[in-house]
Amino acid sequence: METLWLLFTLFFGIGFFTFGSGYAMLPVIFQTVSNHGLLTDAEFDRMVALSQALPGPVSINAVSYAGYVVASVPGAIVSVFAIVCPAFILVLLVMKFLDRFRDSESVNSVITGIRPITMGLICTAAVMISENTLYLGSLVSAEWAIQGLSYLNPIPCIIFPVVFVLTIKSKINPFFLIISAAVFGAFFIR
Repeated sequence: METLWLLFTLFFGIGFFTFGSGYAMLPVIFQTVSNHGLLTDAEFDRMVALSQALPGPVSINAVSYAGYVVASVPGAIVSVFAIVCPAFILVLLVMKFLDRFRDSESVNSVITGIRPITMGLICTAAVMISENTLYLGSLVSAEWAIQGLSYLNPIPCIIFPVVFVLTIKSKINPFFLIISAAVFGAFFIR
């Protein structure tokens, strides 16, 4: 029961204090689960991959995986409830007071200030994902500067641009491109 309470409080806090998409939440989720020793780096990598591959919101997929790893099905249920609950409460409050604050300059200023923060969180998530996929180590370390191109993980560095170009230039359904890249990566990476 203590573990479920921990999952609830952690993910409720993340849901309450992060704005933007699930990608904006990933760095905060990573920091939180790392600080509490809930997931290993490999489990977090799996969580990110599955949360992107499965249908549905990234944040819900991510916390359901984390909750499941930590406390099985009850952990997944509590984690999803905790991440969704703050947004639900905030939407109810906003709807109640929306007309009163629609033209408020201070409210619009706060929303304008949140946008670059959200963009920063999304960029952090992109760096974290690429660090665990495209590179053979941390981008923060000086190793990448010393090793040069040998620091790159070659298979994902080939898959990414090929799928990107095919998505833009061809009429192939992106779903099939993503599935093909996932299958190819599963056979050839690590």
